[in-house]
Amino acid sequence: MINIINNILTSFGYQQANIEYSLDNLAMFLFIPASESNREEYFVTLQLNIQSDESAQTILEETAQELFESIRNSGKVERSFEKNCTMIICHEDAMISRNTILALEEDQYNFKKNVVTYAEHELHALKTHLSESGVEHLTNKIINEIINFGGGKRFLEFKNNHKNINDHYSLILKIALKLPFITYSPHEQQLTNLSLEIEQSFNHYQSVIFTQLMESGEWADENTHQQVERIWGNIE
Repeated sequence: MINIINNILTSFGYQQANIEYSLDNLAMFLFIPASESNREEYFVTLQLNIQSDESAQTILEETAQELFESIRNSGKVERSFEKNCTMIICHEDAMISRNTILALEEDQYNFKKNVVTYAEHELHALKTHLSESGVEHLTNKIINEIINFGGGKRFLEFKNNHKNINDHYSLILKIALKLPFITYSPHEQQLTNLSLEIEQSFNHYQSVIFTQLMESGEWADENTHQQVERIWGNIE
């Protein structure tokens, strides 16, 4: 799962920085803003190798502070790191309690913390979807295309039946909600030719009036009478 999050960060222009740490039982990566960008936000991704609710609690009690100090003293970050770093914690949803998630995300000491939970079948479904779609980089555009699939119908299906949908779609939504730099763009539906659709529903008399109304230009107080007389008065 952490590789998916790392892919997104890289696709958004963040650069991975090598960082040494002495802690076992976890994978951790530091992402820094690109030097040419105006960003000041840093990100740390973390995933425990052996997951449980108890081990997730140790992130809050010990691990986060140890990593924070290691990074701060690494020479790889600017002073803005201390107040502008978010830790993205990847954790299997069956291996962490709601209370532990809340405790981590409500704790503002050292890092801001967001927990991305996942099920193995969701992760497998997302990897399969990306592979079959030929997606190598999870950009904002790709994420929006997944969310807006089917002209928004997929989202409505999920909204109405979210408890029973656990696939690539549910996981991409959870990711989008937890990564603050992802921006959602509502689907711009391919609209039908509304004028043609309206005209086709009219009889001949209504169609003539509609056409002349569309071609009549701007209406003002001083020309309303003339416009009405021109349009309706010329109808046979």
